[in-house]
Amino acid sequence: MFRAIAALAMASATAAHSPAMLNPSAPWWEKVTVTVTDDGQTHSCLYETSLRPEATQDCSVVGSAKSMTKASSLGSADQFTRITFERRFTPAAKPNLAALEPGETLLGGQVMALAIDGHGAVKNCKVVASSGAVTPQYGCDDASAERFSASAATGHARTAEREGYMTILVYGHSEHVV
Repeated sequence: MFRAIAALAMASATAAHSPAMLNPSAPWWEKVTVTVTDDGQTHSCLYETSLRPEATQDCSVVGSAKSMTKASSLGSADQFTRITFERRFTPAAKPNLAALEPGETLLGGQVMALAIDGHGAVKNCKVVASSGAVTPQYGCDDASAERFSASAATGHARTAEREGYMTILVYGHSEHVV
């Protein structure tokens, strides 16, 4: 259930909200948080990004509710389950998989090392750390399809290549319905 919701939520949110070019020289993050009931019905969807912190936006989950039903290991009939799909970009230094807040459950996470050429294309990607029982749907194929802004070049000089790390986290949090 969580894999389907996170994949659907991130796909619909990033297609509608992500900037065309991502910055390869500064840290940034974006996340989609979906709240579902025990029967798999989406209650809410929220997209947030550090690139536009004032622009928190509602999003939508596309796909059948059937793919989101009853497989919840976090919730019960009197609870909502919030599932968050988060991706973070860190230039140069390898980050650790983030510690979660109390009450949150890590479903899956991975850190990918990226080599970004001077034209903004991801030329190499390798998973360098992973944890949790669920492998995030966002992987090296997806990261390689991202477009980063090009590095500045002068004259005929070779454009700079950059290294960075994409951290993907999928985590949940249950809340009692009041």
